Amino acid sequence: MEMDCLVTARTRQEWRKWLSDNHRSEAYCWVTLSKNHSLTYLDAVEEALCFGWIDSTKKRVNETDVGQRFSPRKRNSHWTELNKERVRRLDKLGLMTEEGKKVLPEMTSESFTIDEEIIAELEQDEVLYQHFQSLPDLYVRIKIDNIQSVKRIMPCIKNDWRNS
Repeated sequence: MEMDCLVTARTRQEWRKWLSDNHRSEAYCWVTLSKNHSLTYLDAVEEALCFGWIDSTKKRVNETDVGQRFSPRKRNSHWTELNKERVRRLDKLGLMTEEGKKVLPEMTSESFTIDEEIIAELEQDEVLYQHFQSLPDLYVRIKIDNIQSVKRIMPCIKNDWRNS
């Protein structure tokens, strides 16, 4: 995969400016993330979410740099609970754009359900299940969503979800 449309934004502000200028016209881009720059992966992802974009493939550029591919998010694409929470926070901070809001999924925490198979497995160990019930709701949604995402991608995985 060739890394064309390479963006070298050294700061979060530079990346946001590029997105503001190009998020409607570009099909994708590669952002250089470097140990030597102040633009972190998390900053890049959060700004992308503000404009309705999402990260995907990562490619090593050299010893210190990584290219991270970003592209517009499809309207009905799967959202992780972690990214939903990021968007809630970004919206409260006033950073979400109208383009970013257009691609949002159902954002209520009630829209998240836990696979009955996972609950049944947890209930088999009373101590584990009690601990699970004591965890904060956001933590549970993020961790269970990770497990359910793996199960969705790899349906052949049965009881190996505990290793996620």
